[in-house]
Amino acid sequence: MLKNLLIKNYALIEEIAVDFSSGLTIITGETGAGKSILIDALGLLLGERASTEMIRTGAEKAIVEGVFHLNGNVRVADILRAGENEITEELIVRRELTTKGQSRCFVNDSPVSVSLLKEIGDELVDLHGQHEHQSLLRPETHIDFLDDFGGYKKEIESYQSLFRLLAELTGKKRELQDQENVLKAKKSLFEFQIKEIDAVNPQPGEEDQLESELKILENTEKLNELTNGIHQLLYEAEHSVRDSLVKARKMVEQLAEIDGVFTESIVEARSAEVIVEELSKQVQNYASRIEFNPDRLEKIRERLGALSLLKKKYGGTIDLLIEFRKKIGEEFKFAENFDVELSKLEMELESLRSECGTKANFLTQRRKESAKKLEQAILSSIAELGIQK
Repeated sequence: MLKNLLIKNYALIEEIAVDFSSGLTIITGETGAGKSILIDALGLLLGERASTEMIRTGAEKAIVEGVFHLNGNVRVADILRAGENEITEELIVRRELTTKGQSRCFVNDSPVSVSLLKEIGDELVDLHGQHEHQSLLRPETHIDFLDDFGGYKKEIESYQSLFRLLAELTGKKRELQDQENVLKAKKSLFEFQIKEIDAVNPQPGEEDQLESELKILENTEKLNELTNGIHQLLYEAEHSVRDSLVKARKMVEQLAEIDGVFTESIVEARSAEVIVEELSKQVQNYASRIEFNPDRLEKIRERLGALSLLKKKYGGTIDLLIEFRKKIGEEFKFAENFDVELSKLEMELESLRSECGTKANFLTQRRKESAKKLEQAILSSIAELGIQK
């Protein structure tokens, strides 16, 4: 329903705002009073062709704006949804025309194309007596008039929802059937790839652990040499670090006997001795665990080689390789159960077809009943108006 109409600088109109109440509104006036201008402005708002001649003399821009209450208009909502526009119960439509020939259209302050505006306008307004926006003369709209008269829109919406689901699943079935040969051809490949990857069974994070262990095994001789050298320097060698620290600590003690300012330094000197002692123990403990194991070294090299080969074939990293295995596993399972899945889908489709058929038959019967009632109502109204058949 049109609630408000605002017209600025259109033809002879400088500015006019009209509020419409629910029910019938009649605009009367003598010839030349501007009734046609009002209708033409409404036509412009609904997407009709624009001309700069429509702009009032002396003005730079003409504006026509209308506020419509949708009253649950499903068709307009579908058009707005398809155009990714906001759907509200109140629709503000505006069209602007400049003297430079620029025409701009807005719906709820969002710019839209003229074609979209016209599509919305065709569903919002009928200009009876004109051959534009006259949905009464369009056969494709007659079914909507009948359904509005019959009052069974909820049943129609239920049927349409079911039919959309049926169409969606039918498309899914068609896609499955198109993929059938491809899936069956790939099934053997998937099976081979799965067996090859599972034979190695890569684990997250294992590559880093193996490379660390490999580095140690390949450098056992150097590790022994270094740990022994550290221990010698700290403890065993002539003038070792420990011996030097003991001598230094004793000298600090002598200093402290003379000058108390060095008393705290004795503690620090002893701490240095403890640090050296702990470091030496740590190095010795580590050295005792160093063991060259040629069998383990060979196994690690073989394992890393197998992982490297799989990475080159199926993924740049272990994580990508594991992800690839999961993906082909799902595809293999789907290919293996293809016939079962297709059968389930067909059963679901059959159930939907049956339900759609039941609802369609119900609507057909209701429409036939409503058509008879509508026919009688129209004939009765025509008779009252004195219009000949």
